[in-house]
Amino acid sequence: MATPREVVTAEEIAKRVAAVGRRISADYAGKELVLVGILKGATVFLSDLLRALDAPVRFELVNVTTQSVARGEIIELTFATHVHLEGAHALILKDICHSGVTENYLLTHLAQQRPASLEVAALINKPKLRRVAIEPRYVVLDDAPEGRLVGYGMEYDGRWGNLPGVHILEGM
Repeated sequence: MATPREVVTAEEIAKRVAAVGRRISADYAGKELVLVGILKGATVFLSDLLRALDAPVRFELVNVTTQSVARGEIIELTFATHVHLEGAHALILKDICHSGVTENYLLTHLAQQRPASLEVAALINKPKLRRVAIEPRYVVLDDAPEGRLVGYGMEYDGRWGNLPGVHILEGM
């Protein structure tokens, strides 16, 4: 049976999200900003980041599912809200940026709406696992340990998403 062990406290995450929020607020001062949260993992990150921003901002939600097949991956995108980005600056929020495949797909798809800019912000960055040349512009945790991470909205088999910090599953 897997057991979650906390590796980053809720307080540390809050401090780092606030710092990223200050950077984003400064970078997008006076500009229309839209946060595009990827369900479900980025929802807690999205809600905390929204409150950390000093400027008017709106948010949208998308669901991206990936299925592995013999010739690669099939990615399916579903809009949970009406995503309208033309002329706005958009930040895609991801819980863990690892392979980059999902982010690349979403960047390509959303670019068709002609936003003023389109970037990625990640709660956790794992560049060692990257298969696509993408680097998030904003990263909250770039020092998370290897292994299956849960908590702060990230689930495994529908469990542990409600843990306030980031945890690693031990015994898997």
